[in-house]
Amino acid sequence: MNLKTVSTLKKELMDKKASLNSLQSQTRKNDSETEADLKDVIDRSDAEEAWFTKERMSQHWKLELNRIELALNRIEAGSFGICEECEDEIPLKRLRVRPDAALCLNCQETNERETGRAQTKPSGLSLFH
Repeated sequence: MNLKTVSTLKKELMDKKASLNSLQSQTRKNDSETEADLKDVIDRSDAEEAWFTKERMSQHWKLELNRIELALNRIEAGSFGICEECEDEIPLKRLRVRPDAALCLNCQETNERETGRAQTKPSGLSLFH
């Protein structure tokens, strides 16, 4: 992969990182302003629901930020664009869509199938003996 392409993808990752950090800061600021405005049970109920939604989003943003940081580390290490499983080159088309991708599409699909099976398979329990 040429340096210009890597540089472009790095800029996209840095921009996305800045955007996510900004969203987190704005959410924290809004949370502190909202806490002062709670007046009755209905408001508290709405606030709790909003808090859970914000917490889920915050967790999602943290995960995204972690993936971005790992991708930036791979750029610095010179391993960006190389699948962490099979060590084949990740197609540029995939990296343009998902610049934080650490796996090629085949390995990503295999990983998701295996993870899905592990989550849906009962752990040693059988209904039929």
